[in-house]
Amino acid sequence: MKRGNTAARRLWATARAALALAAVVCLWLIHPAFPHLSGSLTAPLRQSEIEQVVSGLAWVLAVILAFAVLIGATRSLVRERSSSIGRGLSGILPSEWPMSRHPARERSARVRPYLLTIATPTDGSAAAETVPALPATERPIAGMLSSDTRSISIAVLGPLKIDGLARRIRRAATYELLAYLAFHPQGGSRDELIEAIWPAQDPKRTRPRFWQSVTEARKAIGDALLDEERYQLDRAQVRVDLDELDRLLAESSDASDPAILEAALALWRGEPLEGADYAWADGEIRNLSATLLDLLERVGCLRLKRGDARGALQMAEQAIAFDGLHEPSWRLALEAEQSLGLRESMTRRYETLSHVLDEQLGLKPARETRLVYQQALSQT
Repeated sequence: MKRGNTAARRLWATARAALALAAVVCLWLIHPAFPHLSGSLTAPLRQSEIEQVVSGLAWVLAVILAFAVLIGATRSLVRERSSSIGRGLSGILPSEWPMSRHPARERSARVRPYLLTIATPTDGSAAAETVPALPATERPIAGMLSSDTRSISIAVLGPLKIDGLARRIRRAATYELLAYLAFHPQGGSRDELIEAIWPAQDPKRTRPRFWQSVTEARKAIGDALLDEERYQLDRAQVRVDLDELDRLLAESSDASDPAILEAALALWRGEPLEGADYAWADGEIRNLSATLLDLLERVGCLRLKRGDARGALQMAEQAIAFDGLHEPSWRLALEAEQSLGLRESMTRRYETLSHVLDEQLGLKPARETRLVYQQALSQT
């Protein structure tokens, strides 16, 4: 019935627009001649002149009315069309999709794709295999212990993903609140959170929004949201992939266990908070980007030492695709190609690096990179 009413409204708006357009055309074709008034302002108007003035004014009013009807009908058509598109998208997009509060900034936000397809390490003769890349919303939070009984999980090493909610979250600000608390184990006061989520806005308007978001968050995660002195996530009830990453990086400080580094790298599902536009997260994302580059290089170096040159080359190419100015990744790629006997590929890669550095920075490859390249050429 609702769909039929929409079609009827659209048909009526179309008919009104067509009639109004026809009226405008007809009025234009039959517009009256301008009255010929006498040159003297004090001379009385003749009957014919009065009739011409009246008919001219009536014609002007009729044109204005026809244009008003035409504009109103056109707006109705556009509104109905927008509504139908919105209803169509609501059936396509996930219901839990956290819509951005800054659509204009969202379009210009970070658009660089992450190209993470982690290859499993090879032991000797086994060929390197590429793990199929699942959609970001379907990939599990790798590295979490299977015995973990915490039902709520927040993943930020990729698009924001929150599982185990008691109630679906509808407010974008609530998603941002939980993301902020995931990044900040120490939590934040009311004023700190308001300034982070609604920077430089009137507190009289943002405080009610804050309380609405806190209320919705508490309904979604229950007593896992602590608010005794500061608002915090109870890490005993909420799994956060950042916590797992920090734990693995702390355990791998000596880089002696490659499995730990591989597990840390497997936590990444894409760009941190990909698709979101949180002003407070810019510095956090830059730090995590540096962490990812370091992980890719360390995993690649360990694979190369174990004789897995193909796996090392893949890690290097992942890092180069993410940051084309990260020279250690280029050196790793050159060393891996040397191990594989790919002399022509080495030459092309070094020439590409030289061109990129000269074009973007006006520099030449570093001394370490030149030495790696020269030694590789002399040994192949």
